[in-house]
Amino acid sequence: MIKNIVFDVGDVLVDFGYRRYMRDLGFDEETVDFLSENMVVTEFWHELDLGVRDEAEAVETFTKKYPQYKDEIIKFWDQIEFIVEEYTYSEPLVLKLKELGYNVYILSNYPIETAERHWPKFKFLPHTDGHIISGYEKVTKPDEAIYRLLESRFGVDLTESIFVDDRQVNIDAANKLGMTAIRFTGIDDLLERLGEEFGTGKIVL
Repeated sequence: MIKNIVFDVGDVLVDFGYRRYMRDLGFDEETVDFLSENMVVTEFWHELDLGVRDEAEAVETFTKKYPQYKDEIIKFWDQIEFIVEEYTYSEPLVLKLKELGYNVYILSNYPIETAERHWPKFKFLPHTDGHIISGYEKVTKPDEAIYRLLESRFGVDLTESIFVDDRQVNIDAANKLGMTAIRFTGIDDLLERLGEEFGTGKIVL
């Protein structure tokens, strides 16, 4: 019996729109492509998610490594609070699941400093039953240990839980632990899939 719904945050409940963000800052497409590939989608960003690096180190590291983009890198980190936007469906989705009687938890890879800026503003968050942020725990998905924190901290039975994430590697890890995992490809598909799992037909927000 499913009792819990566990959500990833980035690109599931909020838009981690780093390319959109850089365009909003006025960066040209060449700069957007370069910084996406060489700053955002990197091992360094994973270390931010792990909580073993911070923003000051990011600025120092990347301005030294790519001095030709120094001004853009500084601007990127100065206004990092605008890198995510909450999807309009996120709060109604969580409220609907609560109304249907499910517990809702968050399991997210997220750096500490950006979490401290972003998470207090997320409208869906106060309606959840608990959350785990990788930066504070020094462990990230798909490591089994971060999923096990749901058990130890909140008493969640993973075999009674649906896990929703946009990355296949995290889905695979959840499946191995007995969770019912749904890869997120869009809200309409998710509402259909949840309805199938609940036996209710497509969920209507």
